[in-house]
Amino acid sequence: MGFLSKIFGKKEVELKRPQVREDEALIRTLTGHEDRVLGVRFSPDGKKLVSGSFDEKVMLWDVERGQALHTMAGHTTWVKCVDYSPNGDKVASGSIDSTVRIWDVATGTCLHVCKGHDTEVRMIAFSPDGRTLASCSRDTTLKFWDVESGKELKTLTGHKSYIECVAYSHDGKKIVSCGEEPVVKIWDVESGKNVANYKTGDTLSHYVSFSPDDSLVALCGRDAKVKILDASTGGILKVLEGHEDGVRSLCFNPEGTLVASAANDESVRLWDVRSGTLLHTYRGHTHEVQSVDISPDGRVIASGSDDFKIKLWGIK
Repeated sequence: MGFLSKIFGKKEVELKRPQVREDEALIRTLTGHEDRVLGVRFSPDGKKLVSGSFDEKVMLWDVERGQALHTMAGHTTWVKCVDYSPNGDKVASGSIDSTVRIWDVATGTCLHVCKGHDTEVRMIAFSPDGRTLASCSRDTTLKFWDVESGKELKTLTGHKSYIECVAYSHDGKKIVSCGEEPVVKIWDVESGKNVANYKTGDTLSHYVSFSPDDSLVALCGRDAKVKILDASTGGILKVLEGHEDGVRSLCFNPEGTLVASAANDESVRLWDVRSGTLLHTYRGHTHEVQSVDISPDGRVIASGSDDFKIKLWGIK
């Protein structure tokens, strides 16, 4: 007898998930998480995938076989974000428990617990050289951690409200951050100075990323749009419209010609960056899609959803 049955003395009715016809581009579905999948990220060679979930677990997957390699426990509440180190030997996770954890890929062992944020960690990002990990929090700060020791290196302040997302430029010289205020901030990594502020036109941005050549910044948020900005001026070059609800995540392909986006409308969408054209809509998830990533060879999209599943989709 379940919890509600014990209280009310009635048999609980099992909730059935809606049936959705899965897109023909679906390669496989990974199951193992016991709650919402909030973050997914491919390894640098594309052979593995790391995921984080509302079930408080970080999982490492073999992409080809679709099997779990490690289930890593330690966070005391849900895991909001994950990232893979550039050399592939470590993964990191950020949690609502306000900590960042760094894990060994080979053994699944937690190497470091990074403590310093006052409240939930919303996004993390390894530097391109793999030596530093950046994190952002609803405490309105950005922090940098030494990957080898787990020690805090510095803290950046300047946001006036929650920070939802952070990303490195691919040359490692800048980071971009945004969140619950209508502005994208660009920071110089070495000096820690806020060097630019660009208007987003939205009151809540969920995700941000530099293009592979660092010439563009893409962001998405509550307004159900994906916006492509000129990274040097902040000018909005394209607005990609088609999602029917807030867009939670996005990712450029390795060439920077395509962007994949994931949204609360239960879809993953693929866009042409230059023209802004919607190329494909991937259907198959039965609840909001929280996270998306594109494999290093540009052939596969991974998505994590509130339906507890990770799906792998082919890019034609």
